[in-house]
Amino acid sequence: MGRPKIDDVRDKLYRVRVNDEEEQMLNYICGRTGQRKSDVFRTAVREYYNRERDREYSDYYEPGGISLKRIVDCPYCGAANRIDLEDECEPSSYERSMGEEVIYDFDTTAFDCERCGETFRVHGYINEYPMGAFNFEEINVEKYDEDEI
Repeated sequence: MGRPKIDDVRDKLYRVRVNDEEEQMLNYICGRTGQRKSDVFRTAVREYYNRERDREYSDYYEPGGISLKRIVDCPYCGAANRIDLEDECEPSSYERSMGEEVIYDFDTTAFDCERCGETFRVHGYINEYPMGAFNFEEINVEKYDEDEI
């Protein structure tokens, strides 16, 4: 009788050599998640693929200013989530030697994970200086605690 056929046939074989440090990391991940090593590699490839694909669409620079779209990881399941902070920000600006500096502050609980559905909180700021140039950011993603808000 044999195994039933599956739609997603895994008939490609890759051999990966790892050093001692990488093996320790892999064993740690397997121990924490309960996943097999092959599943950890598949998850890593999928996550890396999604991040690179998202970079095509959410570049830091846009005509007339910087983008406030970001990719953040869910604090519950670790899934990458696209968020747009444009409507969540309170911008403030200051005049500096090379022109205007804009700081976009945000603190919100309005995001639900695309994978697990849990609500998470995002707070921090994005700095644009000089105008039109990304300078730095601090983005904090935390589990949603109804009592804190």
